Amino acid sequence: KTGAKRIVPKNGIFRKMVGSEEMGKVKGNLDVIVVNASPKVGRIFYAKAWTPDSEPSAPDCFSNDGVAPDAGAGSPQSSRCDSCAQNIKGSGQGTSKACRYSRRIAVNLVEDFGTSLEGEVYQLNLASKSLFGDGAGDNTHTFENYTKYLANNGKSLDYVVTTLSFNEENDNQSVLFTPARFINKEQYAVTGTLGSKPEVQRLVVMTPYQADTAGKALPAPAKAEAKGEA
Repeated sequence: KTGAKRIVPKNGIFRKMVGSEEMGKVKGNLDVIVVNASPKVGRIFYAKAWTPDSEPSAPDCFSNDGVAPDAGAGSPQSSRCDSCAQNIKGSGQGTSKACRYSRRIAVNLVEDFGTSLEGEVYQLNLASKSLFGDGAGDNTHTFENYTKYLANNGKSLDYVVTTLSFNEENDNQSVLFTPARFINKEQYAVTGTLGSKPEVQRLVVMTPYQADTAGKALPAPAKAEAKGEA
């Protein structure tokens, strides 16, 4: 199979994808270990309207730092994200913005440990509703609040098992994050060096050829911080 492995949350089910082909699914919560995350919240813009069933494709404009378009963006919409016309409410559908927030994380599935899939890394794309806003209770957070919660408690993303769940107060693709427990020695032996591997770094960096587009060569990844970023 070609293409990066991805976890796609939809309608209460976490689907395991390779390219555009579904290879398995998990209904309900999913326990993972986050081994890497893009250093900053980025932005992504498609001229064509996006739908949950859209095939992976290169964006028209994107930013890895949320400040300015990436040098590899095919059709930069502005010199800066904060002054871009696509960053204005109403530029998208209804009152939404046409340019969307995006952050990528790379995860191991806890259910894979002890099987032939142990150590396999999956990409998970997080949109605005999974990044910002309220969680559900004291320990369940959107991602940006989750990283801050862990950091404030002296913990790192890749040293805890994280339970992914669906936000029932939001849409059916929004994901929440809950710390379940610390990883054990056997899990650390597998995950300890994954975050720094180039192929894992590529999963969390947006490129002109999306990391999940089959058959495309990828440029060298930008340096990504693997541990404990807030």
